[in-house]
Amino acid sequence: MDGIELAARFSFITNHLRFCGPESAENQFLNYLKKKDNAEEVEFALKKFEGLYPYLSAIAKKANGSFADYQVVEGYWIGNSLLDNFKDADIKDIIKKLMNRGLPKSLGNRLIEKLPAGLVPHHNFNVFYVGVGNITGSVEATIQNMDNCRISQGTIQDVIGDHLVVKTDSIVKEKGIYGFKDDVKNVVYHPEFLPVKKGDIVALHWGYAAMKLTKEQSVNLEKYTIKILDVINSQSRAS
Repeated sequence: MDGIELAARFSFITNHLRFCGPESAENQFLNYLKKKDNAEEVEFALKKFEGLYPYLSAIAKKANGSFADYQVVEGYWIGNSLLDNFKDADIKDIIKKLMNRGLPKSLGNRLIEKLPAGLVPHHNFNVFYVGVGNITGSVEATIQNMDNCRISQGTIQDVIGDHLVVKTDSIVKEKGIYGFKDDVKNVVYHPEFLPVKKGDIVALHWGYAAMKLTKEQSVNLEKYTIKILDVINSQSRAS
């Protein structure tokens, strides 16, 4: 799998739901997953995703690479060591770029002012700190939407047509502190693009199984998600 495919797998569902990106991207992504003959078209579409591109370009700059490199895309959606090079000033710069892509300036300035130390440019940072829907205004920032939008993972318990039953967790928030509770969810997937079986671990985004995770990717996704929530929870406890 290359970086363009990885980005398309995670961005497909939010475009399908019309939350972000150009309307033409959904079919462009599906075509790439089938034939891989429209890379330029897909790269152009990915640059139009309001929140995605500022993160990918920032990670790519740190890595001296392209925004479509596999490791860059993996760093944002799943998490890897490329995120460890970021300082608080770099995160503030990303928020500034998001303000040019739709994030209200009043909110962006407040986020910069109150930014706690130690956050990383992972998708789940965007969900929990920047706020789900705050860049495009497409969804309300509820706990349910945060849970749907974050990249989570689940172990397949059953395969039923184009649906998977997965053992996973859900986000809860009590007294301003985020936590997890065990859950079982029914999610959709594309069988032709994702051959899976019981016991496989899949990455979840808006009720859609985007890809099968390796053990290392599973560990990294948990590691960076917990890192982000620990920082945000510490700030909440101190306030």
